[in-house]
Amino acid sequence: MATIGSDAEALSDHQAGHSEWPAWARLVTVLAARIAIGTAVVAVLWSVIPVAFGWTSVVVTSGSMGPRLRSGDVAIASPATGVQMVPGQPVLADNPVRPGKLLLHRVIRRNTDGSLVTKGDANPSEDSTPVPAASVVGRPRLLVRYIGLPVYWHGVGEHRKVAVTGVVGALLLLVASRRTDEEEIVAGPVPARHRRRPPAHRRPPRWSDHMLAIRRSTRSS
Repeated sequence: MATIGSDAEALSDHQAGHSEWPAWARLVTVLAARIAIGTAVVAVLWSVIPVAFGWTSVVVTSGSMGPRLRSGDVAIASPATGVQMVPGQPVLADNPVRPGKLLLHRVIRRNTDGSLVTKGDANPSEDSTPVPAASVVGRPRLLVRYIGLPVYWHGVGEHRKVAVTGVVGALLLLVASRRTDEEEIVAGPVPARHRRRPPAHRRPPRWSDHMLAIRRSTRSS
């Protein structure tokens, strides 16, 4: 059972901890962490939700489309069905040189057989192999900055950066979960009448108790 003295000591320790960290600094830190976490969550959802509607999300893994597209950006492409690719438009297609990989470059011209000649904005020359019309996946329409950096770092073997990102994310979650002074004032302590008490343990009746009750009833009669 907590005593008045122990409660007073706990309260003084709590107030001392708050005095070491000014209220305004705590408020700013918690709000900044929540904004950072919220922004990251919205960016991830913005990158993933279109996939449920048939769009394609891809992490940019090179600087060939710089400076508009940077490594770690996420490009989101609409389906290629019914889309006529014209020169000057970016295109997302199966890479004809690297099977199993996607190519995100700009259309330079269309050949007579329907294939597309592409080129990266930052590349000095056109791609050596045209993209067949059947290999077109879609047309990039949306871009989310930096949210794919952990995936890019993992792909190029920079695992230390991935680990640092995980640690920073965990710290942000920890800070964002803290309550500010204003929230603690609004919430307040849990009233004693609302605290659940453990049920009292009742000893099951024994045989001797029954015998004692019988003797008492016999004497009274």
